Amino acid sequence: MMAPKAGAIYNLCDDHPAPPEDVIAYAAALLDAPLPPAIAFEQADLGPMAASFYSENKRVSNARIKQELGLTWAYPDYKAGLAAILAQEG
Repeated sequence: MMAPKAGAIYNLCDDHPAPPEDVIAYAAALLDAPLPPAIAFEQADLGPMAASFYSENKRVSNARIKQELGLTWAYPDYKAGLAAILAQEG
């Protein structure tokens, strides 16, 4: 592994950006569970941090950390990660 550049900012994210509802739908399908009902953002009982997180849509890239530090992910996207969690839970 290479050393990080001083002052550089590295994003840690997976290789498959997706909105939260896609991740929830995939998890429900893996569990063979019904999709939870959608709740309007304004009606959701969210704390300030969660409300801030879900109210913004920020797209980030992990290209720099992968190129400059030579990293690869054990689970390159949320689908692989959720499937691995389910497999470990057995």
